[in-house]
Amino acid sequence: MVDFILKGGPVMIPLLLCSVLAVAIGLERIWYYAKTRSDTEDLMEEVRASLDEGRPLEAIHFLKKQRGPVASVLAAGLAFSDRSPSEIRERIAQVGQEEVAKLERRLPALDTIVSVSPLLGILGTVTGIINSFQVLSGLEGVTSPQALSAGIAEALITTATGLIIAIPSLALYNWLSSIVDRRILEMNRCSEELIDLLTQKEEA
Repeated sequence: MVDFILKGGPVMIPLLLCSVLAVAIGLERIWYYAKTRSDTEDLMEEVRASLDEGRPLEAIHFLKKQRGPVASVLAAGLAFSDRSPSEIRERIAQVGQEEVAKLERRLPALDTIVSVSPLLGILGTVTGIINSFQVLSGLEGVTSPQALSAGIAEALITTATGLIIAIPSLALYNWLSSIVDRRILEMNRCSEELIDLLTQKEEA
């Protein structure tokens, strides 16, 4: 492996850094999404039961013990249950934006790695070809096939490495983004249901 990296030339250093960052970001995001996962149906059932029985404070206390963006936006909406629907929506939107920012944290960096890795591979290809041409243009000629193959190896290794990093990183980015999209949909659905419940309660 060390010999493979050395043959790839100096461009392998940022490529290896990209691979380490992609793995670290992926593991951290998976851990965060697993930690903040919650059953939205159970949350809404508890909220409905508490509101039906006139116990909004108990529902807020319950939601604050839960983890995840849905629980946070529901708790924020219930805390403003004595305000107008427009104020409730504004508060939910504010907390929702904060939760979306937490969900999307570090994903732009992963997206950058997806874009940069192939470009670094192309850069290594160019430098490897340049090295090969420098050997060919030497006054003494090519004394050994190894002198020429070193540049060709550098060109091929960096290209392959860039693609090896970019392809799984792209798949990982798309998968994590789909999780974020589902969480956002859950937040929107539950917040709208909460606003409807609070509005009906106010009208009653």
